[in-house]
Amino acid sequence: MQIDYFTTIAQIINFLVLIILLRHFLYQPLLRSMNEREQRISTRLKEAEQKRKEAEKDAELHSKILQEIEKKRQEMRIKVENEVQLYQKALMKEARDRVESSKAKWYEDFERQKELMVSDLSLNASEEICAIARRALQDLADENLERQMLNNFIKRLEEGDDLDNEKTMDFYRTVKEQITVESTFEIPEEMRHRIIEIAGNRTGSKPEMIFKIVPELICGVQLSTHDARIGWSAAGYLNSLKADLSRAIQPGKGELDQG
Repeated sequence: MQIDYFTTIAQIINFLVLIILLRHFLYQPLLRSMNEREQRISTRLKEAEQKRKEAEKDAELHSKILQEIEKKRQEMRIKVENEVQLYQKALMKEARDRVESSKAKWYEDFERQKELMVSDLSLNASEEICAIARRALQDLADENLERQMLNNFIKRLEEGDDLDNEKTMDFYRTVKEQITVESTFEIPEEMRHRIIEIAGNRTGSKPEMIFKIVPELICGVQLSTHDARIGWSAAGYLNSLKADLSRAIQPGKGELDQG
């Protein structure tokens, strides 16, 4: 039997072509479809497992939240009960204290009013004395007295004396840009220049000097800044005297308590 090699080779080629075509158009799509389906199934299984785990976590978290809420509720109940008890005790104590204090309060108020009446009468008398002294100093003040007082003030600024203390040093340290010179009278020009010169030497700078008339000082002159002042005036002595008299005639706390 003679073999037709051409036909055999052609059939082999046709068979190979058929296999290639089947692989390309049938087996590969089929395998691809099966793989995709398997992948989808695997993905869904993973998603289902993930959701199951999330559900378990949510359930566990919900349980913990409920336990925490119950714990907080118990703590709040105990706290409220304790606060109510403390408030009741405080109210009882306050009521007892009020009853105890009211027993002596009427007598204390009576004694205080009596002391205040005596104090007011004495204070009015001391204020009248100071007012008379103030008017007398204002009436006695003349140009010679003012010039003599101003010369004495400038001398103190130059030489220090009793102005050269910690208060004065603190005053000069507070000076920044401006010093106000207050007086009860018009300061002559040559004395103004002298005060400006002394202030400049003391501060080590050239602050702006503002001269201002203040009648309330009564025979006085003083240097002032925003934070401090130094000087002398009869008003200062009178105010100090008035304060001392007021303190002397005011009833002390110990006296009221004894009443």
